[in-house]
This record gives sequence, structure tokens and C-alpha cells, in this order.
Amino acid sequence: MMPIVLAAVVSATPAPSRTLPPLKVIITVKSRTFCSSVRNMAVPIGYVTRRNDEAFVAINHSILNYFESVRGVTSAGVPDMEALSSELDDALVYTPTGALSAMKVNQLAYDIVQNLTLEDKVMRESWAKYPKGAFPNIDAMRDRLQNLIDLQRALAARYMQFASIYTDNAGQAKFQEDAATFKSLLRDTILGQASALAHANDLSELETPSPEAVHDLAHTGSVADVVKELRLQENAFSTEIVDAGNSCGI
Repeated sequence: MMPIVLAAVVSATPAPSRTLPPLKVIITVKSRTFCSSVRNMAVPIGYVTRRNDEAFVAINHSILNYFESVRGVTSAGVPDMEALSSELDDALVYTPTGALSAMKVNQLAYDIVQNLTLEDKVMRESWAKYPKGAFPNIDAMRDRLQNLIDLQRALAARYMQFASIYTDNAGQAKFQEDAATFKSLLRDTILGQASALAHANDLSELETPSPEAVHDLAHTGSVADVVKELRLQENAFSTEIVDAGNSCGI
């Protein structure tokens, strides 16, 4: 079973268009503690990461469907403001496709977050069993895995934010003193987020980032930055898990 799982982990992400130097080197010295961590931490987290990647693909499909449904819709100009003054939702933004897409995005992102809680548990158990500094090769592996977790959580949060803004503001125009201005600002926000999310995967080339900046990037980077960094980290992990598996005879 383990070789099958390892193969699934390795196939999580297609290789980028250029060869990247390793961001962190996992020492491939065969040892009982290191190989135990590979089996009990790296492989399970790698498998869940692959499942999360599949969910991200499905989310992106929903975002693209929504973006296509509002293609051509732009910021409301002066002539549009009168039409937006009614208590009804903005019909150009709140479409049947939009409602379905937001619902699917929120559910899939929620599932990803739940998966990440399982990864967090595995990491906590590793830290408790092997304190930082005790085994440099395990520390390096945990650094890589933590990068994956942080970036996945950051990306899921971006999608959940879009879904929340869309669904939480449905039907709110009737409670606004100036419904037209409210809907105009909401349209700009929703269209802006949809555009950023829809184009986040349009990356022609991946560059080598600074591995120390991953934590900050996950919190402050654009959605495209997060996607790019996640691809880099997954590609590096794919190489490292193969080396570790070979070293440990997995």
C-alpha cells in the first residue's frame, strides 16, 4: 500500500516549466526516527495535500464558471445607478450561476480547512515526539510540510472570503439608505475578487522564491502569489519525498 500512496503524493502537482533548485534539503540518511516520520507524517500529509489540490481544481472550475457568467459586466456608471436604486439584488452580479458557484466554493473550501485540521494534528504529534533541534532532517521535512499547510490554508481563506462576501450580502440592498451606492461598491468588490481568483492560475513561468518568506507571503501575498508559491513548495516536496522514500525503502 505504501508505494501506491507515495506515488499518489508524488503526482500531486505537475512539474513547473523550469528546473528549480531545492528550497530545503531533507537529509536522506536512513534512520529509524527519520523514516518513521516519513511514514507517519510526510506521507499522510502529502496524501491529504493531493486531495486538497483536487478540491482546489474543483473550486477554480466554479470560479471560472461564475466569471464567465459575468463577463462584460463592468463598474456601474452614472446611467446604471438609477437601475441599481431598487431594493432587489444587482441582477448582473447575482445570477443563478453565481449563487451555485458561491455555494460550491464555500463547501469545498470548508472541506479543505477540515482536512488541514488533520494535518495540524499530525504536525503537533511530531513536534511533541521530536522537539525542534533534535533531528535536523525531520526539522527540514516539517518546515516543508508547514509551508504546504500555511499556503493551502491561505488559499482556502481567499476562496471562502469570496463566497462569504457574495452570500452574506445577498438581499441586503433593501436595508441600505443608498441602495444604488451599496450595490455599485458590492459589484466592484465581487467582480474584482472573481477576476483575481479566476486568473490566479495563469502562470506562464515559476520563479525561485525565498523560502523564509513563505509564512508572510501566505498572509499578505496576492492570490496569484500564494498559488505560485504553493506550486513551488509542492514541486520541491515531490522531489524530497521520493528521495526520502528511496532512502527509507518505502
